[in-house]
Amino acid sequence: MIRAAALALLALGPILAGIPVGTRLPEAHVADKGLLVLDGKAVTYHPWKASATNGRVRTIYHLAARMGIDDINKPYIDALIAAKLPERLPDSPYKTVTVLNLSEANWVTHGIGVSRLEKNQRDTPYALFVADEKGAARAAWGLAPGTSAVIVLDRDGTVLFFKEGRLSPEEIRMAVGIIQERLGR
Repeated sequence: MIRAAALALLALGPILAGIPVGTRLPEAHVADKGLLVLDGKAVTYHPWKASATNGRVRTIYHLAARMGIDDINKPYIDALIAAKLPERLPDSPYKTVTVLNLSEANWVTHGIGVSRLEKNQRDTPYALFVADEKGAARAAWGLAPGTSAVIVLDRDGTVLFFKEGRLSPEEIRMAVGIIQERLGR
């Protein structure tokens, strides 16, 4: 009986884990705030859809706007930088999309989060940053509140890797390896 229950839980693992690998990422439309666009030194906001980056391999790095949350998967971001993925040009075959869920912020973390996103956009104009005022992406993807998620997608929006919470060193190697493989590196 215990073995049968354990097998049933293993079979449900991908469902319980959130977004199943091998499926298309559900569409998320962020209408409030949205994609940060650099116009000279000014940052403007435009509505954003998750499918807007179809056509390229990408990581969606989803974060709750809470203090210290960006440290959870900093080793993953560092690994992406160390891998020297081709994302510096507008038509690059790879992009990292950072989505900050501002619906979970208090008035202090909201202001800090927006300020940091805008600074990051100015510092790395080739990267894509999305300010999600109402938590539309978290709701569309069924993510747990208060955490971080890493989603690696192929050019068609199919989920190649998904993890909520802190990635282990092995998961970091796996996710970066998947990206490199899809890019033919």
